[in-house]
Amino acid sequence: MQLDANDLQEAVALCDPDGIILEWNRAATEVTGFRAEEVIGYHLDAVLAPSSQETIRDLFNAERTGSVLPGLAVRLQTNYGMEVPAEVTTAPQFSEGSLRGWVLIFRDTTLRVMLREELDRMETLYRGLVERSPDIIYVLDVQGRLLFINDTVETLLGYPKKDLLGRELIDIVHPDDRDRAYWPLRERRRADRATRSLRLRMITGAGAPRRYDLDFVYISLDSVGLSDPRPPLQNGLAGEGLGTQGVARDITDLVMLQEFAGQVDLILPVCAICRKIRVQSGGQEQWLPLSEYLGIKTGILFSHTYCPDHMPRAE
Repeated sequence: MQLDANDLQEAVALCDPDGIILEWNRAATEVTGFRAEEVIGYHLDAVLAPSSQETIRDLFNAERTGSVLPGLAVRLQTNYGMEVPAEVTTAPQFSEGSLRGWVLIFRDTTLRVMLREELDRMETLYRGLVERSPDIIYVLDVQGRLLFINDTVETLLGYPKKDLLGRELIDIVHPDDRDRAYWPLRERRRADRATRSLRLRMITGAGAPRRYDLDFVYISLDSVGLSDPRPPLQNGLAGEGLGTQGVARDITDLVMLQEFAGQVDLILPVCAICRKIRVQSGGQEQWLPLSEYLGIKTGILFSHTYCPDHMPRAE
Protein backbone atom coordinates (compact mmCIF):
# COMPACT_ATOMS: atom_id res chain seq x y z
CA MET A 1 0.00 0.00 0.00
CA GLN A 2 1.49 3.31 -1.07
CA LEU A 3 1.12 6.17 1.40
CA ASP A 4 -0.45 9.31 -0.03
CA ALA A 5 1.60 12.43 0.77
CA ASN A 6 -1.64 14.18 1.72
CA ASP A 7 -1.97 11.78 4.66
CA LEU A 8 1.25 13.08 6.22
CA GLN A 9 1.32 15.81 8.88
CA GLU A 10 4.61 17.17 7.58
CA ALA A 11 4.83 19.46 4.57
CA VAL A 12 6.12 17.48 1.58
CA ALA A 13 7.38 18.80 -1.75
CA LEU A 14 8.59 16.83 -4.77
CA CYS A 15 11.02 18.68 -7.03
CA ASP A 16 12.82 17.88 -10.27
CA PRO A 17 16.65 17.95 -10.39
CA ASP A 18 16.57 21.73 -11.00
CA GLY A 19 14.40 22.45 -7.94
CA ILE A 20 11.10 22.98 -9.80
CA ILE A 21 8.16 21.93 -7.61
CA LEU A 22 6.19 18.99 -9.07
CA GLU A 23 4.00 18.03 -6.09
CA TRP A 24 2.85 19.86 -2.98
CA ASN A 25 0.81 18.14 -0.25
CA ARG A 26 -2.07 19.35 1.90
CA ALA A 27 0.09 19.90 5.01
CA ALA A 28 2.41 22.17 2.99
CA THR A 29 -0.61 24.31 2.11
CA GLU A 30 -1.67 24.46 5.78
CA VAL A 31 1.81 25.54 6.89
CA THR A 32 2.55 28.12 4.19
CA GLY A 33 -0.88 29.15 2.91
CA PHE A 34 0.20 28.42 -0.69
CA ARG A 35 -2.14 26.07 -2.60
CA ALA A 36 -0.63 23.40 -4.82
CA GLU A 37 -1.70 25.16 -8.02
CA GLU A 38 0.09 28.32 -6.84
CA VAL A 39 3.50 26.68 -6.44
CA ILE A 40 3.66 23.71 -8.82
CA GLY A 41 5.85 24.67 -11.77
CA TYR A 42 7.73 27.28 -9.75
CA HIS A 43 11.21 26.98 -8.29
CA LEU A 44 11.53 25.92 -4.67
CA ASP A 45 12.92 29.39 -3.90
CA ALA A 46 9.35 30.69 -4.19
CA VAL A 47 8.42 29.03 -0.87
CA LEU A 48 11.73 29.55 0.93
CA ALA A 49 12.76 32.60 2.89
CA PRO A 50 15.74 34.35 1.22
CA SER A 51 17.99 33.39 4.14
CA SER A 52 17.31 29.66 3.49
CA GLN A 53 17.67 29.49 -0.30
CA GLU A 54 21.44 29.07 -0.20
CA THR A 55 21.08 26.38 2.49
CA ILE A 56 18.91 24.25 0.19
CA ARG A 57 21.35 24.68 -2.72
CA ASP A 58 24.24 23.57 -0.53
CA LEU A 59 22.15 20.62 0.64
CA PHE A 60 21.39 19.54 -2.92
CA ASN A 61 25.04 19.86 -3.96
CA ALA A 62 26.21 17.79 -1.00
CA GLU A 63 23.69 14.99 -1.61
CA ARG A 64 24.56 14.84 -5.31
CA THR A 65 27.96 13.56 -4.16
CA GLY A 66 26.36 10.84 -2.04
CA SER A 67 26.58 12.63 1.33
CA VAL A 68 23.73 12.10 3.78
CA LEU A 69 22.95 15.12 5.93
CA PRO A 70 20.69 15.34 8.99
CA GLY A 71 17.70 17.66 9.11
CA LEU A 72 18.71 21.29 8.66
CA ALA A 73 17.00 24.39 9.99
CA VAL A 74 15.36 26.52 7.29
CA ARG A 75 12.55 29.05 7.10
CA LEU A 76 9.54 28.68 4.82
CA GLN A 77 7.93 31.73 3.22
CA THR A 78 4.18 32.07 3.66
CA ASN A 79 1.69 33.78 1.37
CA TYR A 80 0.80 36.24 4.16
CA GLY A 81 4.32 37.66 4.39
CA MET A 82 5.67 35.77 7.42
CA GLU A 83 8.30 33.09 7.82
CA VAL A 84 7.83 29.70 9.45
CA PRO A 85 10.82 27.93 11.05
CA ALA A 86 11.15 24.35 9.87
CA GLU A 87 13.53 21.42 9.77
CA VAL A 88 14.04 19.95 6.30
CA THR A 89 15.04 16.41 5.39
CA THR A 90 15.77 15.60 1.76
CA ALA A 91 15.88 12.35 -0.13
CA PRO A 92 17.29 12.29 -3.68
CA GLN A 93 15.34 10.17 -6.17
CA PHE A 94 17.43 8.12 -8.65
CA SER A 95 16.40 6.09 -11.67
CA GLU A 96 18.92 3.96 -13.55
CA GLY A 97 21.73 5.83 -11.84
CA SER A 98 20.47 9.25 -12.82
CA LEU A 99 19.09 11.87 -10.44
CA ARG A 100 15.36 12.29 -11.17
CA GLY A 101 14.45 14.74 -8.41
CA TRP A 102 14.12 15.36 -4.70
CA VAL A 103 11.62 14.67 -1.97
CA LEU A 104 11.74 17.35 0.72
CA ILE A 105 9.98 16.90 4.06
CA PHE A 106 9.54 20.08 6.12
CA ARG A 107 8.72 19.66 9.80
CA ASP A 108 7.23 22.81 11.38
CA THR A 109 9.42 23.76 14.37
CA THR A 110 7.60 26.94 15.37
CA LEU A 111 6.75 25.65 18.84
CA ARG A 112 10.27 24.33 19.40
CA VAL A 113 11.81 27.64 18.33
CA MET A 114 9.39 29.59 20.53
CA LEU A 115 10.24 27.40 23.51
CA ARG A 116 13.96 27.75 22.86
CA GLU A 117 13.67 31.52 22.55
CA GLU A 118 11.64 31.67 25.76
CA LEU A 119 14.19 29.51 27.57
CA ASP A 120 17.01 31.71 26.27
CA ARG A 121 15.11 34.80 27.40
CA MET A 122 14.46 33.33 30.83
CA GLU A 123 18.09 32.25 31.15
CA THR A 124 19.26 35.76 30.25
CA LEU A 125 16.80 37.26 32.71
CA TYR A 126 17.79 34.79 35.42
CA ARG A 127 21.49 35.38 34.90
CA GLY A 128 20.93 39.13 34.97
CA LEU A 129 19.02 38.88 38.24
CA VAL A 130 21.65 36.61 39.76
CA GLU A 131 24.62 38.72 38.71
CA ARG A 132 22.98 42.00 39.76
CA SER A 133 21.77 40.65 43.08
CA PRO A 134 23.21 42.40 46.17
CA ASP A 135 23.43 38.95 47.79
CA ILE A 136 26.11 36.32 47.20
CA ILE A 137 24.55 33.43 45.26
CA TYR A 138 26.52 30.21 44.90
CA VAL A 139 26.35 26.54 43.94
CA LEU A 140 28.57 23.90 45.56
CA ASP A 141 29.30 20.32 44.57
CA VAL A 142 28.90 17.43 47.00
CA GLN A 143 32.35 18.13 48.48
CA GLY A 144 31.47 21.75 49.20
CA ARG A 145 33.59 23.14 46.36
CA LEU A 146 32.40 26.14 44.40
CA LEU A 147 30.89 25.43 40.98
CA PHE A 148 29.33 28.88 40.59
CA ILE A 149 29.34 32.18 42.47
CA ASN A 150 28.01 35.52 41.27
CA ASP A 151 29.92 38.78 40.84
CA THR A 152 28.77 40.13 44.21
CA VAL A 153 31.54 38.18 45.92
CA GLU A 154 34.06 40.51 44.28
CA THR A 155 32.45 43.77 45.43
CA LEU A 156 31.37 42.54 48.86
CA LEU A 157 34.30 40.37 49.91
CA GLY A 158 37.05 41.44 47.52
CA TYR A 159 37.86 38.01 46.06
CA PRO A 160 38.17 37.49 42.28
CA LYS A 161 35.67 34.82 41.20
CA LYS A 162 38.30 32.89 39.28
CA ASP A 163 40.34 32.46 42.47
CA LEU A 164 37.41 30.91 44.35
CA LEU A 165 35.99 28.47 41.81
CA GLY A 166 37.03 24.93 42.68
CA ARG A 167 37.82 25.87 46.29
CA GLU A 168 35.73 25.03 49.33
CA LEU A 169 33.58 27.98 50.36
CA ILE A 170 34.35 27.29 54.00
CA ASP A 171 37.90 28.52 53.34
CA ILE A 172 36.66 32.12 53.52
CA VAL A 173 34.39 31.62 56.55
CA HIS A 174 35.74 33.13 59.78
CA PRO A 175 37.74 30.43 61.68
CA ASP A 176 35.52 30.80 64.76
CA ASP A 177 32.39 30.06 62.67
CA ARG A 178 33.64 27.12 60.60
CA ASP A 179 32.31 24.41 62.89
CA ARG A 180 28.80 25.88 62.61
CA ALA A 181 29.17 26.40 58.86
CA TYR A 182 30.46 22.92 57.92
CA TRP A 183 27.13 21.10 57.50
CA PRO A 184 25.08 24.08 56.21
CA LEU A 185 27.65 24.39 53.41
CA ARG A 186 26.98 20.72 52.60
CA GLU A 187 23.23 21.02 53.03
CA ARG A 188 21.23 18.13 51.56
CA ARG A 189 17.86 19.00 53.04
CA ARG A 190 15.19 20.91 51.18
CA ALA A 191 12.07 22.99 51.92
CA ASP A 192 11.35 23.61 55.62
CA ARG A 193 14.25 21.49 56.89
CA ALA A 194 16.94 23.41 55.00
CA THR A 195 19.24 26.01 56.58
CA ARG A 196 17.60 29.40 57.10
CA SER A 197 19.03 32.70 58.40
CA LEU A 198 22.25 31.28 59.84
CA ARG A 199 24.51 34.14 60.94
CA LEU A 200 28.15 33.68 59.94
CA ARG A 201 31.17 35.85 59.39
CA MET A 202 33.03 35.73 56.08
CA ILE A 203 36.58 37.00 55.84
CA THR A 204 37.16 39.84 53.41
CA GLY A 205 39.98 39.78 50.88
CA ALA A 206 42.57 42.41 50.14
CA GLY A 207 40.35 44.16 47.62
CA ALA A 208 37.38 44.78 49.90
CA PRO A 209 36.90 48.09 51.75
CA ARG A 210 36.96 47.72 55.53
CA ARG A 211 33.71 48.56 57.29
CA TYR A 212 33.62 49.41 60.96
CA ASP A 213 37.32 48.59 60.92
CA LEU A 214 36.43 44.88 60.53
CA ASP A 215 38.21 42.32 58.37
CA PHE A 216 35.01 40.29 57.96
CA VAL A 217 31.39 40.71 56.90
CA TYR A 218 28.36 39.37 58.75
CA ILE A 219 26.10 37.33 56.48
CA SER A 220 22.75 35.58 56.87
CA LEU A 221 22.94 32.21 55.11
CA ASP A 222 20.12 30.28 53.44
CA SER A 223 21.13 27.00 51.83
CA VAL A 224 19.26 24.06 50.31
CA GLY A 225 20.26 20.73 48.85
CA LEU A 226 20.22 20.10 45.11
CA SER A 227 18.72 16.66 44.55
CA ASP A 228 18.68 14.35 41.57
CA PRO A 229 15.33 14.86 39.76
CA ARG A 230 15.22 11.20 38.73
CA PRO A 231 12.79 8.87 40.59
CA PRO A 232 13.98 7.15 43.79
CA LEU A 233 15.83 3.88 43.50
CA GLN A 234 13.94 0.60 43.78
CA ASN A 235 14.99 0.15 47.39
CA GLY A 236 13.14 3.36 48.27
CA LEU A 237 16.23 5.47 48.81
CA ALA A 238 16.38 8.88 47.23
CA GLY A 239 18.78 9.59 44.42
CA GLU A 240 22.23 10.91 45.21
CA GLY A 241 22.45 14.59 46.12
CA LEU A 242 23.97 16.87 43.51
CA GLY A 243 25.33 19.56 45.83
CA THR A 244 24.15 22.69 47.59
CA GLN A 245 22.75 26.04 46.51
CA GLY A 246 22.84 29.03 48.82
CA VAL A 247 22.31 32.75 49.27
CA ALA A 248 24.45 34.83 51.64
CA ARG A 249 22.92 38.21 52.53
CA ASP A 250 25.10 40.98 53.94
CA ILE A 251 23.75 41.95 57.39
CA THR A 252 26.82 43.75 58.73
CA ASP A 253 25.06 47.10 59.13
CA LEU A 254 22.13 45.46 60.90
CA VAL A 255 24.37 43.55 63.32
CA MET A 256 26.41 46.61 64.13
CA LEU A 257 23.27 48.67 64.68
CA GLN A 258 21.85 46.01 67.01
CA GLU A 259 25.07 45.87 68.99
CA PHE A 260 25.24 49.65 69.16
CA ALA A 261 21.61 49.88 70.29
CA GLY A 262 22.30 47.38 73.05
CA GLN A 263 25.18 49.46 74.36
CA VAL A 264 23.79 52.98 74.07
CA ASP A 265 20.87 54.32 76.08
CA LEU A 266 17.75 55.00 74.02
CA ILE A 267 17.29 58.51 75.48
CA LEU A 268 20.39 60.61 76.06
CA PRO A 269 20.31 63.84 78.08
CA VAL A 270 22.36 66.29 76.00
CA CYS A 271 23.40 69.80 76.92
CA ALA A 272 21.71 72.24 74.60
CA ILE A 273 24.83 74.42 74.42
CA CYS A 274 27.95 72.24 74.47
CA ARG A 275 26.33 68.91 73.46
CA LYS A 276 27.89 67.00 76.34
CA ILE A 277 26.00 63.92 77.53
CA ARG A 278 24.88 63.45 81.13
CA VAL A 279 25.86 60.11 82.62
CA GLN A 280 24.85 58.72 86.03
CA SER A 281 27.58 56.58 87.56
CA GLY A 282 27.75 55.44 91.19
CA GLY A 283 25.12 57.96 92.21
CA GLN A 284 27.15 60.79 90.74
CA GLU A 285 26.43 62.85 87.66
CA GLN A 286 29.01 63.39 84.91
CA TRP A 287 28.90 65.35 81.67
CA LEU A 288 31.00 63.69 78.99
CA PRO A 289 31.86 64.79 75.44
CA LEU A 290 30.10 62.71 72.79
CA SER A 291 33.35 61.11 71.59
CA GLU A 292 34.27 60.04 75.12
CA TYR A 293 30.78 58.66 75.78
CA LEU A 294 30.76 56.58 72.59
CA GLY A 295 34.27 55.36 73.32
CA ILE A 296 33.17 54.05 76.71
CA LYS A 297 29.97 52.47 75.43
CA THR A 298 31.14 50.96 72.16
CA GLY A 299 34.92 50.94 72.14
CA ILE A 300 34.99 53.19 69.07
CA LEU A 301 38.18 55.24 68.85
CA PHE A 302 38.05 58.72 67.33
CA SER A 303 40.72 60.44 65.30
CA HIS A 304 40.39 64.20 64.98
CA THR A 305 40.83 66.26 61.87
CA TYR A 306 39.24 69.33 60.26
CA CYS A 307 36.24 69.50 57.96
CA PRO A 308 36.48 71.92 55.00
CA ASP A 309 34.51 74.57 56.90
CA HIS A 310 37.00 74.67 59.75
CA MET A 311 40.24 73.97 57.95
CA PRO A 312 42.94 76.35 59.38
CA ARG A 313 43.88 79.02 56.88
CA ALA A 314 47.38 80.36 56.43
CA GLU A 315 47.75 83.98 57.55
